[in-house]
Amino acid sequence: MSNRTIIIILIYAVLITAAFLFQDEIATWMTSKGRGQLPIILVASTLLAAVPFIPFGLIGGIVGAQYGLMIGALMNLTSSTLAAVLTYFLFRYLFREKGMAYLSKSVKFNAIDQAIRKRAFWSVFIGRIIPIMPAFLINCYAGTFRLDFKVFLAATVIGKIPAMLVYAYVGDKAASGTGQWMIVLLIYAAFVLVVYGIYRMRNRFGHIS
Repeated sequence: MSNRTIIIILIYAVLITAAFLFQDEIATWMTSKGRGQLPIILVASTLLAAVPFIPFGLIGGIVGAQYGLMIGALMNLTSSTLAAVLTYFLFRYLFREKGMAYLSKSVKFNAIDQAIRKRAFWSVFIGRIIPIMPAFLINCYAGTFRLDFKVFLAATVIGKIPAMLVYAYVGDKAASGTGQWMIVLLIYAAFVLVVYGIYRMRNRFGHIS
């Protein structure tokens, strides 16, 4: 392992540790800032989103409470996507050779990997919209085993939209003292139906990779 790789790992470890240890302080700080601090809040929420085991729903709710539904949802989507991209490239750069070596040795995992690659977009999309596994693991897998970045990015952005809207909506309504949980469910249901409809239409002309 090169010195540069070790330095990158150490920097990332320090950032993760700092974000994890001071997550409450960061969250409190985020609630005290106005719209003039949007870029700084974006950086802070991106850092927190990149840390495993910190529930992004809490951060997304805080952002929604501060900036409302539309701006809050956009910020949530941007920060969580940036965190996914950061993790993707970090693991692709650090563990690419080990990942490829593991694929060549494990017949079972190689078969799973090939099945995912045949429907890469929908595999990542389903993982995003239905949290069957932590987002961090999806990012790690995609980077380590070199899943096509454009497909990964598209599925990540589209798949994250409903959750980011929900986080912002819940935070916004919590701040205003109202709660309409039926709308939250409708956001998810409507989005899934729209994407599924697009999927069925695309099947008539070809498959998304």
